[in-house]
Amino acid sequence: MTTRAPKSNVLIEHARRLRRARTCQQGAALVEFALVLPVLMLILMSVLLIGQAFNESTNETHLAEVAVRYAAVNQDPGGGIVSYIKNLATTTGVANPTVCVSFPNGTSNVGDPVQVTISSVYSWIPLLSQDVFGGATTTTLVRSATMRLEATPSYGAGC
Repeated sequence: MTTRAPKSNVLIEHARRLRRARTCQQGAALVEFALVLPVLMLILMSVLLIGQAFNESTNETHLAEVAVRYAAVNQDPGGGIVSYIKNLATTTGVANPTVCVSFPNGTSNVGDPVQVTISSVYSWIPLLSQDVFGGATTTTLVRSATMRLEATPSYGAGC
């Protein structure tokens, strides 16, 4: 015949097991943090890179507006509009832009529109070579601005 432990001993033993189980989870928070950290870093880097791309796009838009204003009033800022905007682009962070001046109606009379288009290649991951991913890490940003000619231009259309 076996003797049974009193009920109070069983409850005490059960409480001890629960206490031990609770103290054995001390490293669980570190493991959970280690699992969540890469996801948080990916989100953070994505937000930063999208913000940087938006900033470059805004800079391109501003450059196009400056260029089309010079073109509309037929003012040469020194060295020609295209070269001036390319030089100005290096100070704003836009890398190797293509600047094109065009007349959408085909004529360059006072009152006709003049359009300036600026395009550049934005690298989403600048540290990686573009050849590794076949150009999948780049996006071509294209911005343009249009105004009416206020003076007869002394320049022609072109890039």
